[in-house]
Amino acid sequence: MINIEDVPGLETELQMVNTHIERLCRSNNKSMQKMLDWVLNARGKQIRPILTLLCARLKGKAVDATEVAAVIEICHTASLIHDDIIDEADTRRGQLSVQKKFGKEMAVYAGDFMIFSTIRRTGLKNKPWYGLMFDKLETMCDGEVSQFDNRYNTEITEEKYIENILGKTSAMFSIACGSGAYEGKCKDSEVLAAERFAEKFGLLFQLRDDLLDFVSTDDLAKKTIHNDFWCGYYTLPAIYSFSDCRNGAKLKQIAMDIKNGLYSELTDKRIAELISVSDGFGYTLRMIDQYAEEAKQSLNVFKDSIARKKLQELVDTVHLSAHRIVSDHLSDIPFEKFVSI
Repeated sequence: MINIEDVPGLETELQMVNTHIERLCRSNNKSMQKMLDWVLNARGKQIRPILTLLCARLKGKAVDATEVAAVIEICHTASLIHDDIIDEADTRRGQLSVQKKFGKEMAVYAGDFMIFSTIRRTGLKNKPWYGLMFDKLETMCDGEVSQFDNRYNTEITEEKYIENILGKTSAMFSIACGSGAYEGKCKDSEVLAAERFAEKFGLLFQLRDDLLDFVSTDDLAKKTIHNDFWCGYYTLPAIYSFSDCRNGAKLKQIAMDIKNGLYSELTDKRIAELISVSDGFGYTLRMIDQYAEEAKQSLNVFKDSIARKKLQELVDTVHLSAHRIVSDHLSDIPFEKFVSI
């Protein structure tokens, strides 16, 4: 997402993060280790480690926050393993998901092991932010449960949906940035600023994914496209459109028809059309614009530095990709590109 070579030492530190992950996630059980090797073979974009390492540099000096970044990335990766079980996802990070390759039961054990093994082996237990990390993990779980509680709820409010995002997405970004800033000797007010940045970045990141979910190209998402609407998880484009005076009732009826198994091969086209004419995609993009600006403003408390510049570039990258999704795939509603159940 950014050129890590522009930040002296960052590429080496990311390699150290991976070394820590491999050290913290080791098992004497051959079957368990086989699953761990499979998981660690696909690293993903490593956005959270990059955030941690950049925030640790916001005071202008590089400090060793590599194990911090590793612990947070392990917790995130374990949560993805469990997510894929719930979603019955076939792929993750460009390869078969753990549950698809090894089975649901084994995937549960793999995700659990990664967290428990890390808790036992890490030397960071006495860090002030360590307990906060588990608070954030609790918040993440609460957000996921709240999302499930609102499945097929066409009356869900935008406020409730944003609250869910703050839990299930922004929480881990927050601990990634906050712990990095703490390790980088930031003042309490600066740590809070880093966490505010993470909160807004998390909202931006999730809303971009909300748009991406309507585009049926695995090359963009690098994971199974499920189309949340079909699964009863209504994201902001749909939530906004449900309240449209002309088309909201029609979209709600389609949602209920899908829940009851009543749909046709034209249903996807109709969903996209109704969300488009109700300005659901446009409204989501405007909220993305707002959160991108607020994220960058949160960094104003820090002096100019390469770390601050790269955090701003991360925001710009996600922001621009959201605009491209709309302009390339959603603006003219090329219906053949929408997901079919």
